[in-house]
Amino acid sequence: MPLFRRKADTEYEQAAKLLIDGNSREAIDMLRQLILKHPRHTNAMVSLAVALIEQQERPEKDSPLTREALGLLDKAATLAPKDAVPLFNKGVCLRDLGMLEDALVCFQAALGIEKKLPLAILHMAEVNYELGRWEKSIELARLALMRDPGLEGSMEWVRDAVSKAAGQSRP
Repeated sequence: MPLFRRKADTEYEQAAKLLIDGNSREAIDMLRQLILKHPRHTNAMVSLAVALIEQQERPEKDSPLTREALGLLDKAATLAPKDAVPLFNKGVCLRDLGMLEDALVCFQAALGIEKKLPLAILHMAEVNYELGRWEKSIELARLALMRDPGLEGSMEWVRDAVSKAAGQSRP
């Protein structure tokens, strides 16, 4: 038995399991209670934020749930400035809301904390593709693949980007 064993976070683990099992309302209630008891529990804040966004069929920027989710992610990022997870998840939320430039800023900030986040790089590649920045999207897709070759299956759009980039470079 190790001398310094971390105490199990069973409440958080139960809430996370509820989320995974699709019981988001119960998970949201449990996460809210956990945050009330432990106001600096950044993992619970991030999970609650993700659950609040996922609970909405079509998240809207001005909905109370979205505002709460973004506020939780900001608070988690402030409380844990060396943790890339809140910033990454904020980027995903902003992307879902169609706020692509803001999402890029969050993904870049997450990479500033943790240099090898292949999913952040993949999201940046996809956002650049959505913005019509073909060359940048291809460059980022290559970088994401170098960091995690398993991402190849989620890059069907790269062929289209290559084709469009080639079309732009023709006189």
